[in-house]
Amino acid sequence: RNGDIDGRVKGEAMQTRLIIYCIYLATFFTGGAGLVFQVTWQRYLSRLLGSDNIATAVILATFLAGLSGGYYLCGLITTRVRNHLKGYAVLEVTIGAWCLCFPSFFDWVEGWTQSWQFSPPFFIVVQGLFCSFLLMGIPTLCMGGTVPFLTRGLSESLAASTRVHAAIYAVNTGGAFVGTLTAGFILIPFIGLPLSIMGTALINLGAGLFFYIASHLFVPENQGTSQADAIIEGAGRSAEDRRKLPIKRLYLIAFLSGFYVMTLENVLIRMTNLSLGSSSYSFSIIVSVFILSIAAGSFIFGKLRRPPAWLLFANQLVITISLLLVFLTLDLWPYGAHLIRIIYQANTAGFYAFHASTLIALALILILPVGCMGATVPIIFDESKRWLSGVGKMSGTLFSFNAMGNLCGSLIGGILLFHFFDLPVVFMAAVAAAAISTLIACRRHFSKRIIAAAGLAAALLGYGFSSAFYDTTRTQLGTFRIRQPLPYSWKGPKAFFDQFGKAGRIVFHTDGPASTVVVLGSKKPEPTQRDPLALIINGKSDSSVTQDAETLKLLAHLPALLSRDLSRVMVIGLGTGMTAGEFTLYPEVNRIDIAEISPSVVEALPYFSDFNRNVLDDPRTHIQVGDAFRVLGRSSRQWDIITAEPSNPWVTGVDLLYTQEFYQLVKKHLTATGVFVQWIHAYAANPQMIGMAVNTILSIFPQSHVFLSRARDLVIVSTKNGISQHDLDNARTRLNRLIDVKKSLRDVGMPSVSSILLREIWSPSHLKERFRGYGLQTMDNPRLHYLAGQCFFRGDAVPPQFLLPHETAVHAEEYLLTRLNKNNPAEPLDVRRLKVLDRLLEHKKEPVFRMMAESLALKARFMTSSPSPLPDEVNQHPDIKLLPLIMENAGITKIWKNAGLGKTGYRTRCEALINHMVRRRNWIAPYPIAGLKALLEEGIGRGKDNAERNWCAVQRARLALQENEGMDRVRFFLSGAGRTVDVDLTPFPQQLPDVAR
Repeated sequence: RNGDIDGRVKGEAMQTRLIIYCIYLATFFTGGAGLVFQVTWQRYLSRLLGSDNIATAVILATFLAGLSGGYYLCGLITTRVRNHLKGYAVLEVTIGAWCLCFPSFFDWVEGWTQSWQFSPPFFIVVQGLFCSFLLMGIPTLCMGGTVPFLTRGLSESLAASTRVHAAIYAVNTGGAFVGTLTAGFILIPFIGLPLSIMGTALINLGAGLFFYIASHLFVPENQGTSQADAIIEGAGRSAEDRRKLPIKRLYLIAFLSGFYVMTLENVLIRMTNLSLGSSSYSFSIIVSVFILSIAAGSFIFGKLRRPPAWLLFANQLVITISLLLVFLTLDLWPYGAHLIRIIYQANTAGFYAFHASTLIALALILILPVGCMGATVPIIFDESKRWLSGVGKMSGTLFSFNAMGNLCGSLIGGILLFHFFDLPVVFMAAVAAAAISTLIACRRHFSKRIIAAAGLAAALLGYGFSSAFYDTTRTQLGTFRIRQPLPYSWKGPKAFFDQFGKAGRIVFHTDGPASTVVVLGSKKPEPTQRDPLALIINGKSDSSVTQDAETLKLLAHLPALLSRDLSRVMVIGLGTGMTAGEFTLYPEVNRIDIAEISPSVVEALPYFSDFNRNVLDDPRTHIQVGDAFRVLGRSSRQWDIITAEPSNPWVTGVDLLYTQEFYQLVKKHLTATGVFVQWIHAYAANPQMIGMAVNTILSIFPQSHVFLSRARDLVIVSTKNGISQHDLDNARTRLNRLIDVKKSLRDVGMPSVSSILLREIWSPSHLKERFRGYGLQTMDNPRLHYLAGQCFFRGDAVPPQFLLPHETAVHAEEYLLTRLNKNNPAEPLDVRRLKVLDRLLEHKKEPVFRMMAESLALKARFMTSSPSPLPDEVNQHPDIKLLPLIMENAGITKIWKNAGLGKTGYRTRCEALINHMVRRRNWIAPYPIAGLKALLEEGIGRGKDNAERNWCAVQRARLALQENEGMDRVRFFLSGAGRTVDVDLTPFPQQLPDVAR
């Protein structure tokens, strides 16, 4: 019988341990779910409030305030609930059910508030807080129940409650670490926001069901112990309790801990952006490192059997000192990131390996201070507990104060202080808060004077470090754009920055609340010339008055010349102010509205006054500091021209301005004859990224034309009803009338409307045929942002044939330059007057510009029969001799012999002609291809064998498809093959080697 009893007891103990392990596992998953919810809520609410610092503060304040209230309320409830696991199950089911319906809730709130302005500062705070709490209030209040309910539910004794509390906090935070990385690298990029939040909600629903079942299987022995019984039981601890710190001091330490944790996190997010780039990937890395370190600190503390009385003081002192040591490394982070970057190849495997390595490196730097921060609240809990039935309440109250500290740290340390101080001083504010917390943690038997002197000395010394040990020049230009080792990469940080810093001198620098902005000038500017300034935002060059001049001017002059009315203009993205300044040259413009998200960029604007025509002082200029999505979406105005020149879509928050929803807003606020212009980069990009961006615009503006500017900048011009012949004629008249406009364009090599329209690379029909299958960028599925981030890391490049493909020849009549000169097609060939050829050939590093120049010269050759203006290296190219064979007669034996193809078969000859066509033919030079067609048709019937005849049939069918000859012709040529041909009737590939295959 004793054996049966022992076996039953062991079985029950094993079952209890198994349930506890499962509870911790469920807590891990719900912690991960919580971070997924936080990330997705932030993106959802950005649609209502915007992505600027005020909107971000409102959203974060609501989230943290909800958590704080939840901690406190749930802590109180634990004193009134007998079965805490069952109570916690109700909270998890509530969270899961709410988040499962969240997309529908959001759609309802978004529609209900369509008439709300959310105008700063008053209405965005009041209306924003109301909407945020309406959407996040209930689930965040319920999230606050995790630690209080489980601490009370799993604690079998007062002594065990410390370990239980620390373990729950560590496991839940460890899950948050995984959730951060999963949301940033997997869920949102691949399945989008709705599926991310709804799928994750199933975890909470499952956890709720599990906790409900566990509540019937596991009940701690002391679960029902009353407060009075606990006091009597713990009477022997009264002497120990008297040695503990007063409870109010513990609450204050919990608050300060929350304050300096969030202040530090905001500073280091900014520092990571300066080192790695401002992408969501970088944000996920630094946040996950913080969460992982906090979990590790809590876990290690939970392993202590009897925490010593001095541990809280020592913990705060270590935080203060270690933060000072971390500060000494801050300006070295860009160099460290560069060393890690150049280790890995620029491919997808290298992308993930690089981010894994940076996570490990950051964890090694931050594990000691942030790990100690993670142990702070569990240590305070051990100090504050008095009786078993009150551990849930005490845990909730402590976390409530800690969350309020998080809130103040986010608003004050993350936003307010940046209005007055730069990054190093804000960092030292976090150190000062830790030093104050160290003083408060001092016990009576320590010398207060020594501790006070040491703490104050550390803080003052830290403020001294802010100027002596932090070199601003090391963060002026991000090293993240360097993908290959430099000659001085491995010579140490000093030698590296001495060389890398030669890029220029700092004219202006500020670590503003939204971004770090630097105006960079020439190291030794010429006294007789204007200093070629560049605007650097978070280490990334966003605009240069010299290198980007063509693009910045085209963004203004293209819509201004093509629009019928110029009364109202909206410029999205201020930058250097050059685009807005170009609009001031048009007397018809009555108002120029500018939406700029960063107040620091507006602060830097006067430095560019020599280049932007003093646009800031122009009475027509009206700058609105705020998120462009909110400024445009909540306005009742319409504009004749809307120009969008945001940063690259891989930058966090910018991708909203490349979404289908944004273009719908633009269309709504554009007049019937208005023109919308969008910039997007074609460097550090691949065809998939560009195709998605272009296809998204086409879904709202089918009438779009794409132009190519300097350095592979794409300028997309869109209208509601297309550009008429009257608009084109009016553009020429307007330019000839405005002398200052003509002079400005002449400075960038485009003195006429023809020279501007020559830059068009894709027409509406070509866009529709080519990009309709590339997917869409929407707010629910922001794939472009993550795709662009990977393209930037790899340094992808699109081939020239992608930008100027041979398929455009079919639509040559639709191009604006063709339509402009339909009565005089030879006009753009007057290269001496236009100077287009010389200007294009200046871009020697850009093959696509050489293609344009050569195409222009080829057109002159086959249209005018005049001496060829082709460059010598083009004239001497052997495949130029094939042009007559492609255009006219495929049977000229002498030409085949001179080209080295005299004794070759049909396939070899056709491959040579097709390769020539892919390289040389486009809308600029849409020469006829009757000779190529005839040769392919001849090969179908006279090829040497069945394989060659089939190949000719397939290529002729593909050509018929591209030339819009009709599907009957396509089927006719395929039917001429000697055997059944299974072929994908897609356009010719863009890469030359694929054509021959």
